[in-house]
Amino acid sequence: MPVYVSLVKFTELGISTMKQQGIARSEAVQRNIESLGGKLLDAYYCLGAYDVVAILEFPNNRAAMKAAVLNASLGHIRITTMPAVARREWRELLHEIWGEKLKRK
Repeated sequence: MPVYVSLVKFTELGISTMKQQGIARSEAVQRNIESLGGKLLDAYYCLGAYDVVAILEFPNNRAAMKAAVLNASLGHIRITTMPAVARREWRELLHEIWGEKLKRK
């Protein structure tokens, strides 16, 4: 299944209600992902520009977009989601483009 990276920021509402609703909302986000055929592979809580980096699988871009809209509509997060290609796939792609030219250098 295609892999996606979501960069997540908590909204003011998300931060102010974290104590009371944080765990329940996290579980709701995961249920929403799974309801669209996706899988949360891992999530990392961060310091800096983003509060969470999530690694997900979805059947296609449409499902990934639906999940982002559905989860953002809960009001506690803003999401930027992008498709990702594994290093192995990236190397294969480069070989498909340049083939033998890469081996000679």
